[in-house]
Amino acid sequence: MADYALHGADYIADPYPVYRQMADESPVWLQESTGHVYVSRYADVREVLLDPASFSNNRVADRLSRTSDSLPAQCLAAILHDRLVMTDGPHHRELRVQMRDAFTASRVRTYESMISDVIAEDLQGIDWNAPVDFLHQIALPIPSRIILLVLGFPPEDFTRLREWTSDFYNWLASSPGSIEQRTQLAYDATEAMRAYITGLLEDPPESAESGLLGVLLAAHRAGTLTQDEVVANLIGMVNAAHETTTSLMSNSMVLLLRHPDQLELLLADPSLIPGAVTEVGRLESPAQIISRVAAHDQEFHGVPLREGQLVAVNLAQANRDPDVYPDPDRFDITRRGTAALTYGHGEHFCVGTALARLETEVLLAQLLPRMPGAVILNEPLEWRPTPAFRCPLELTIQFGPG
Repeated sequence: MADYALHGADYIADPYPVYRQMADESPVWLQESTGHVYVSRYADVREVLLDPASFSNNRVADRLSRTSDSLPAQCLAAILHDRLVMTDGPHHRELRVQMRDAFTASRVRTYESMISDVIAEDLQGIDWNAPVDFLHQIALPIPSRIILLVLGFPPEDFTRLREWTSDFYNWLASSPGSIEQRTQLAYDATEAMRAYITGLLEDPPESAESGLLGVLLAAHRAGTLTQDEVVANLIGMVNAAHETTTSLMSNSMVLLLRHPDQLELLLADPSLIPGAVTEVGRLESPAQIISRVAAHDQEFHGVPLREGQLVAVNLAQANRDPDVYPDPDRFDITRRGTAALTYGHGEHFCVGTALARLETEVLLAQLLPRMPGAVILNEPLEWRPTPAFRCPLELTIQFGPG
């Protein structure tokens, strides 16, 4: 029986050799120790993502099973049940209708001036003569501020909103620290967020009128969304935008500074920025492995699945499938061809994709004058110790004079 080491320092630093071996030898692989089934080839991953009737997004039971019955995890169940990414079928489509208009490509383009102003303001406050803590000075604060502005939250509430959503996601994802402590923090954050939303329903801020927050609050007042649905999806939007965009920005800098030939191409022709962001997402997918649950007993490419069994969908390897991408491990900002599965596929395609891409494109455009001569100071990089997301734990850069 094949086995693959999805742990350890070497795997966290560079998981792709393990993923390639898995795809070559066992493209649909049952991990005996967990009972999870990993799907690695592009065609198979796409098949799973396009079949929500067989591979459900409802992973609530899996998340709640991590915690002890003595902890208040069951109080989090409603928030999980009503999150866009945990729903399927009509419920998912009804929720998605409430979100989609704020994040269409055409609507996101209307945010470009605001995004450019936020990024410029952030960059103006940096001492470029000193080493830059790219994550904490740029890649973390910028996406958080932008998504909260897009949603329409009052600026004075930004700090506590980020704290609440972070506490919830530290419980939901594989994170350091005891599960008991993370569960308690998530419960407290959810209760605080619910109380906060109740206050907004009674007295909506002016900032909500033009943002998604206003749309969701109006839907609640009209009876088309419950309070739990509003809270669940605001938490989801804030953190998902933060998570994906922070990783995309950071991974863009890593790949460009590690590949000076591609940086030279970009410096010579900034119109290549959108293609560069696409290629970064393919080669260092911010979300590496996402999960589905077998909706019924079935067989998938010769591997039997029981109802409720977790299926780990390996976006990272699908995006490096040699049957789809020539020379798949090469970073090539001029690459064309089959669309990568970076942001999912089908009805669960990430609604915030256009926003994450635009923020990263605008940031690169503003940073380009400072990138000649820029170097990463903390090589070799340490990466987040989870197979779910790909982002450096720390990224210190000495930029050029600009």
